[in-house]
Amino acid sequence: MDASAKRKRHAMNGSDNRPIKKSKGGSGGRWQTPHHKAKLETIKGKGLEAGDVGISTTTVKGRERQALEEMLDICEEYGERLYGIKRQDAAEAGDEEEDSDIEAAIKKEVQAMKSTAKPKDSVFEPIRLDLDCLTFIKTKSPVDPVELVKQICKDAKEAKDKSQRRARFINRFTPITASAKATESGLEEVAMKVLGEHFQLAGEDDEQAVAAKPDAYSYAIRPSFRAHNTLKRDDVIKKVASLIAPRHKVNLSSPDKVILIDIYQTFCGMSVVDGDWETLKRYNLHEIYLAAAKAASESTANPKEEKPSTTKSES
Repeated sequence: MDASAKRKRHAMNGSDNRPIKKSKGGSGGRWQTPHHKAKLETIKGKGLEAGDVGISTTTVKGRERQALEEMLDICEEYGERLYGIKRQDAAEAGDEEEDSDIEAAIKKEVQAMKSTAKPKDSVFEPIRLDLDCLTFIKTKSPVDPVELVKQICKDAKEAKDKSQRRARFINRFTPITASAKATESGLEEVAMKVLGEHFQLAGEDDEQAVAAKPDAYSYAIRPSFRAHNTLKRDDVIKKVASLIAPRHKVNLSSPDKVILIDIYQTFCGMSVVDGDWETLKRYNLHEIYLAAAKAASESTANPKEEKPSTTKSES
């Protein structure tokens, strides 16, 4: 038997003598419920608009869709935990039971078709942007993007083992609590709205304004730019700083608050987060996982030594 015949024979297996198909890998759909699939099918052609709030997420290149699947799953879990928002596919799981009443079953199917034709007003809406390595999840009340992201990151610190990790393709989160067009006037508009919730603004010198915000928080401004060349980094920082009352001092090393500004294309989003943003790896989920694994490895390699007994011996 020649070599080519041996190779062909080796590739055959099974009772039907068909060649074995090699798996191409992938997640096997473990993140995609029918509800997720329906949502992800609607994101084509959508973009961000002034006024949108939510969570901007950087991803592994070429894995934007998978990152959106992961992010949607995480958001819906935390939405239920933090805000009592029931997952929209929860009812679908209960509908799997057989219905002996044919008329009722038909009625249920018609009702399901109507609900599909009119999508529910979801609290979490995934958006695939036309930029590599960047996605967005729009959020609606009662979700607070800052609170949501911070809780995800704090929990990620406890993921000592790879099996506890919730995502493979997500990198950094940036919560957006207000947005406007990426222009000078748009920047000022969104800054006044966001900063006014945390700082005394420049020009608010009356006692009532000071009493409303007694804490003189220090701050740092951290802007990021993607596919945008109109607003310049230094100009953005100077403009935002000029809107804050002088009693709030700049502190780049250990600020009380961090002002995050995300500018890409014609969109300008902003939020104010706590100073532990730096210790939480700037909300980079991948880096948090790596740090948690390293800490777990070091604690295993160097277990705490038991303190010697201080009990006095009897004389």
